[in-house]
Amino acid sequence: MPLLVNVYLEVHAMLDVVLFTGDDQIADKVRRALSFARAKVERLPWQPTMRGALNKPHDLIVLHPTQLDRHWRSDFERIAQLSETTPSIAIVTDQQSSETVHLLNAGVDRCLVEPFDEQHFGALVRALLRRRQGHVSSVTQYGHLRFDHALKQLQVRGVIVDLTTREAQVMDVLLRRVGQIISKEEFVQEMDPDNMELNSAAIEVYIHRIRKKVSAEVLPIRTIKRCGYLLSRSWDGLSAFHK
Repeated sequence: MPLLVNVYLEVHAMLDVVLFTGDDQIADKVRRALSFARAKVERLPWQPTMRGALNKPHDLIVLHPTQLDRHWRSDFERIAQLSETTPSIAIVTDQQSSETVHLLNAGVDRCLVEPFDEQHFGALVRALLRRRQGHVSSVTQYGHLRFDHALKQLQVRGVIVDLTTREAQVMDVLLRRVGQIISKEEFVQEMDPDNMELNSAAIEVYIHRIRKKVSAEVLPIRTIKRCGYLLSRSWDGLSAFHK
């Protein structure tokens, strides 16, 4: 009888990001690093629009200052005031790294020095958003099932279940979207945003394989005809909750 304790970040259907940079390579790198969240990245120049660009809410602010002039501290403090609950990351050059303490004091949550690793950037974003939601780890506990979203590792009653890469991706989506009907097309979009090597027919195969490896008692995946798949928040009347 599964009891859901989900302490994994439930990323929005599309992460809304504002990125201040004039560098095309940095912009492309940030977009790739955020592909796990199908992020909508609004790119803006550092000056002069940044002071008025945060009038609408965002999920993440990424700052890449080309230079730290005499106004930069007031700019960063203004951003911190306008986005009290929005995580922010500053990407700085090696020459600017000596200013990271001041950037953090000015209100930035994290600083990364170029060149940065895309996987590190993605993990950092997930960590910031988890803490924003009051979560502290990347693990979902669903009854006797435990899934580590970072490692893509599944355990049932403490025993590791061997999953292929694609099967682990299906598990990741199912457990991030517990209680939601997920269409095959949505699985494809979340697992392979470029849609180069995956199609909706393959999702049926991966669901079938998972069902063979994990019993319905532990993982009650329902097939919703002509709609997709559903992993309920509750099972046999037992309500799920979030820690």
